[in-house]
Amino acid sequence: MQPRQPLEFYSEILSGISLAELHGKLIVIDGPASVGRSTQIAHLKQWLEDQGHAVLDTGLARSALAGRGIHRAKEGNTFGSLTMTLFYVTDFADRLENEIIPALRAGFVVLTDRYTFSL
Repeated sequence: MQPRQPLEFYSEILSGISLAELHGKLIVIDGPASVGRSTQIAHLKQWLEDQGHAVLDTGLARSALAGRGIHRAKEGNTFGSLTMTLFYVTDFADRLENEIIPALRAGFVVLTDRYTFSL
């Protein structure tokens, strides 16, 4: 096995996961604060469910592992920007592994408020 070039892994969509096993759809709503992302996701979720689709609604700071801690840290401004970034990356990795990928494997439509570029 050849060593990979630095940053080469960015060309892989999901390392170690075959896209053929992901039967669902991923819809990302991104944008700055207070532009209505959550409102649009709520309306889209309701419409998709009315059409008979199974839907997972997820977003930043909602993981079981890190979500509550992120909210508490933001209230008290207790961490620096690097620590908060690591907190958000942990949140995303937890949601990706335990929510998003399993839902896509099961054929769900996954709606997410922000995704990798937001981090």
